[in-house]
Order: sequence, then C-alpha cells, then structure tokens
Amino acid sequence: MAEKRAVEPRLAARILEPGPLVLVTSLYRAQHNVMTAGWLLPLGFDPPRIGVAIHPGRLTHEFISRSEAFALNVPTIDLLNAVHRCGIESGRDGDKFLTAGLTPTDAAEVEAPLVEECVAHIECGLVERLSLADHDLFVGEVLAVSALDELFSDRWLIDADSPLLHHIAADQYAGLGKTYTARLGEEEE
Repeated sequence: MAEKRAVEPRLAARILEPGPLVLVTSLYRAQHNVMTAGWLLPLGFDPPRIGVAIHPGRLTHEFISRSEAFALNVPTIDLLNAVHRCGIESGRDGDKFLTAGLTPTDAAEVEAPLVEECVAHIECGLVERLSLADHDLFVGEVLAVSALDELFSDRWLIDADSPLLHHIAADQYAGLGKTYTARLGEEEE
C-alpha cells in the first residue's frame, strides 16, 4: 500500500465526505429560507432522529432556533447551480428560493416549506440544539418523510446515472455511479 501523508485536523470532515447534500428549509414569521448543508447524521431509529450542523451566523440557525422546525430536502444533480447558490448566498440578502429558481411548497407536518424540485423530504421538529464547536448540532425528530418512487424504495436506487448530489469541497460536487454488494463466504472473482 502507498504511504499516507498527514493531513490537517480541520480536514477530518472532508475525509468523511462526500456525504449527501440537502437543502435545509426553515420558516419564521412568514419568511422562508433555504440553505445547503452537508454535515448530517442519523441519530436513532426509535424515535427517528437526525442531526444537522449549522453555523450560528446563518439565518437558518436563527429561524430553526425560533420556529423549532425544519425540513431536509434531497436535491439532484439537475439542481447543482441552485444548490451551490443556496450554500454561498445569505437569506439576509434576499429570497434564495427566488434567486436559485426553487419552488417552496407546503409540508405535511411542519410550517417550513419543502423544495418542490427535490426528490425526497424529511420534516423534523426540533428536539435539541447542542453547541459543540463552531457549529451547533440541531437534533430533529422525524415527523414525515416522502421520496420519489423511481429513486427510493427502502434505500436509494443507485445506478450509473444516479442523480444524487454529494459535496467534495468548495465548488466541487459528485454523483454516485455504482453500487457494490458484499457476499460473505464466496470466492472473490
């Protein structure tokens, strides 16, 4: 195996990426907002909980803290430019739904809007906010989930043209291209 080099500790998150990206939507006092996020983690099955890390300087942080609800919307590669825009612009400067060309639509359980163009949605009620470092971890209890049948059954249906979007770094993104199946006890080919 080739020799490995030391990497700066601040790049540990990039080692764990590329993770799936989401568009986090929130609503406070009739103002909606959408923000790109890649720091996500499942936290439990029963009750179903998910965490998302958000910097305290973000408008989304303020809106979720005040409204105690949010939605995670799973975009596809077709939304690459909109996803990038939602990650680098601030909702304090204007309506990111409008500037990114995204359509807010009603959610089933939370007041935060969903992104109509996304292929899956997870609606969450805020359970806890933990200040752990320079980002806060928002823990949400999953209240409703919806997904496009052609892309999700009990798991993502990945093929060579999988449209799911993953963040690499800065303005670099990737899609998943192939799945692999482990077969224990069989001879390797």
